[in-house]
Amino acid sequence: MKFVFFILGVFFLPVLATAQILSTFVREQVASLPKGRIMVSLINVSSSIDNAFDRSGNRRPLAQNFDQNVSFRKITQEEKIRGNQLAGLFLSNGLNLDDSAAQTSGRLSGVVSGKIPVIAYGITDDVMMIVSVPILEFQINSAYQVQPSSQTRQFLKKLESNDQKSVSREFDVALHTSLENKLYRTQYDWNPALNRTYLGDIQVSAMKVYDHVHHGLKVSAQPILILPTSTDQDIRDVYGLRAGDRRLGIGMKGAIQKILGAGFQVNASAMGTYLFANTQARHLPSSDDDELRELFDPSVGISGGHKLQSQAQLRYEFPSWVGLNCGLIWQKKFSETYAGQLWDANAYQLGGDRSQYELISTYASLDINSIKSFLNGGFLIPLAAEIGVGFPIRGLNALAEPVLQLQGTLFF
Repeated sequence: MKFVFFILGVFFLPVLATAQILSTFVREQVASLPKGRIMVSLINVSSSIDNAFDRSGNRRPLAQNFDQNVSFRKITQEEKIRGNQLAGLFLSNGLNLDDSAAQTSGRLSGVVSGKIPVIAYGITDDVMMIVSVPILEFQINSAYQVQPSSQTRQFLKKLESNDQKSVSREFDVALHTSLENKLYRTQYDWNPALNRTYLGDIQVSAMKVYDHVHHGLKVSAQPILILPTSTDQDIRDVYGLRAGDRRLGIGMKGAIQKILGAGFQVNASAMGTYLFANTQARHLPSSDDDELRELFDPSVGISGGHKLQSQAQLRYEFPSWVGLNCGLIWQKKFSETYAGQLWDANAYQLGGDRSQYELISTYASLDINSIKSFLNGGFLIPLAAEIGVGFPIRGLNALAEPVLQLQGTLFF
């Protein structure tokens, strides 16, 4: 008798399968480049992936996805062809189907880092063009182990004592390779050590600054075009890694800056983005408790999507070339509608419901800016540098780890 059964997959990483949303920030500056001037900037962010907010909003280690008790009944349910035969074999050997056959456990650690080159050009003294190119790198190490229960060990010994050594070996091998078999059947790949870099969706925008609207107040408007340039997610990757939506999008951002005096200023912004409908490959959940998303459809119709982001920050300068910043950021992507013909409609409904994410985070940063000193002849080149840390507070399908951010900017 050949054993080819599968343990229920538990290695679904909710944050990585939907969007690598981090508690990152970009300090608001309501200002434009002078006509003909160029700005070159590089933003670098990094974070571990040890903990995340799941789709219920709970903060937990991603390694918990490896922890599962596997019952004999689950084994029979996973084996579609020989399930009844296996159930009869277990029962005939005195096993209760609800008893534990094995316990899975494991570890997962890694880092997600991003580099975002930004180039801006001053078209006029109050209008500039901005192009940003996000690049994300994922370095993940994971492993799992299967620990047979005492009932399973006794069962294997009984098979061997009954001259069924080949059956015992097949069962033991199938038990310890069940995850790989399960992933292969559901069109996933198992990558215990992963190092991969993705190109994100390039953004092109224009910023118009309205200065002196009121004493000490500046306002800016920024239309945004999102290009579907991201490296398409490897749909066979169990981690579901992706650096962008790979969908054409448009957006609008507005920001204000108010000088309070005594070195203090307040900045705030709000941005809305619309992603156009698209057709992409997706893994879909077969039921509400299917965390692995076993069903695969290479052509899922995805409705138009909406993203919102708002940010408020307080800045203190001491002296004028050094700044302390703190702020609060809210990011949200609303769930989308999935459609397809390959699976039951409920699978597409569940898949669409799980496409949302949300994150509220706070941050603090220190920046140094030599522009004023340069204009006064006291510094050789105009540049700015900033270091900051973002702290996630609450979220859905988002990383729950602090994010370190570095930024350097040159002006020509």
